[in-house]
Amino acid sequence: MKTKYINIFFFSASIALCMFSSCSKKEGALDRKQRIDFVSAVENHYENNALTYVIDNYTAEDWHWDDKKMYRIDYGGDHQYSENFFFDNHNRILRTTIPAYNISNKFFYDGRQLERIEVFYKDEHYSTMSFVHDGKELTEIECSYLSDIEPDNPILAKKSSPLSLLFGNKVGELFSNTYCKTVRNGKSNASVHYSLLWNEDNVTTIVYNDGENTYNIEVTYDDKRNPYNQLYGFREFSDPIFGFKMLSENNVTSIRMPYDGKNQTFTYSYEYDGDYPSKRTLSYSYKSVNFYTLDSVMYKYEKAETFNYLD
Repeated sequence: MKTKYINIFFFSASIALCMFSSCSKKEGALDRKQRIDFVSAVENHYENNALTYVIDNYTAEDWHWDDKKMYRIDYGGDHQYSENFFFDNHNRILRTTIPAYNISNKFFYDGRQLERIEVFYKDEHYSTMSFVHDGKELTEIECSYLSDIEPDNPILAKKSSPLSLLFGNKVGELFSNTYCKTVRNGKSNASVHYSLLWNEDNVTTIVYNDGENTYNIEVTYDDKRNPYNQLYGFREFSDPIFGFKMLSENNVTSIRMPYDGKNQTFTYSYEYDGDYPSKRTLSYSYKSVNFYTLDSVMYKYEKAETFNYLD
């Protein structure tokens, strides 16, 4: 009889704990059901529908595993480097390092939820990303600079943004520098705030505010599994287009962002082998002026990525 009451007590306690924590999902824990082996990519550049430049097949990502534990990703393409991952006993990211650029990132959790990420550059505390939750959902991200140091490497410097080259510094600084690199102006204590709106398990609206400007980012998804879910790596956060793909359960199909009074659309299409993507193609177009002829032209960019998984 005593055993029965004990079991009831623990069951009730578990229900209460679940209610108290809103049964939030475990953040910072990678999806290990389908392990990426490597990702190959091809990039095509067009001018008025004519193919003008090709970056042929290359290894964009090479994932390294020790059984079910991923410990390093080697990145190809622009700014090649490796990011090392360290996990706690709950399979959550505890720390990452990028030795080539003297960057390290420390993760702190409050129960199942990510509380903050502290970014260190050359062993100096460079910036902090703070995560605010409302019950089970992540509702706000605050990026704060804690150092006056000016980075002298391309993955922290603003000039590293591919979008800066395409659209100018405004959009390059706004959307490529998610990892606490935006609107700093050489000063410490600057901050950038993101508000997140969800539709079930996906972030569909992000409101950006730097104290002077406010922008909305609108995102749509498919219903398939996102292999990058909970991958809070430096490279993912620093994606030149959208650094929040890891927050959502499903795969992004479109992103709409304001630029120069207009909405710029980025489109992703997929091929699948089961629930996970076997191929992902990013495409976007924009009007600009040809540097040599000064004619108005339409540029288009496509990046096709092929996913290879371990058995």
